Amino acid sequence: VVMVFASFAEVVSIGAVLPFLGVLMSPESVFANPLVQPIVATLGLTEASQLLLPLTVVFIVAALFSGGMRLALLWAQTRLGFAIGADFSIQIYRNTLYQPYSVHIARNSSEIIDGMVTKANVLTHTLTLLLNIATSVVLLSVMMFALFSVDPVVAVSCIVGFGAIYGLIIRLTRKRILKGSQMIARDSTMVI
Repeated sequence: VVMVFASFAEVVSIGAVLPFLGVLMSPESVFANPLVQPIVATLGLTEASQLLLPLTVVFIVAALFSGGMRLALLWAQTRLGFAIGADFSIQIYRNTLYQPYSVHIARNSSEIIDGMVTKANVLTHTLTLLLNIATSVVLLSVMMFALFSVDPVVAVSCIVGFGAIYGLIIRLTRKRILKGSQMIARDSTMVI
């Protein structure tokens, strides 16, 4: 729920930029816009320069609300990720402690401790990262829908451009990240 609200708050915040920039660059054209006339009549504005303060306040409020929603979302994601990680850690400890004595004697204690401590922490942080990725996908989807409704050509250009950049980054770093993760998994047992 927080993810959806944060996504819409982000779109509203981005949407508030255009009128704000329009008033900064050409207040007369914004003042003459028929969509703005109900707001002008409600606020009792008589000159184009009077639009600057209300639109600045709207922009600031939208940006603060969006930032607050993003902070609330980050807090909820982190809390959920660590709660799930704690549940996994408890289960790992329980499964390890309730092994038969013969299993404990046959195993290397470094592997057991590493599995309980290091790898449980990695799992917790990975869960938090996955929640962040899920949020980013929802946020991106809402933003792309808004962008498609405004200008489909720009939306397609953004998807292709950013997709190509991310694809290139993934391709360039994939082997290195895989090699590093295997080294960490192997060496963390040796450290313990």
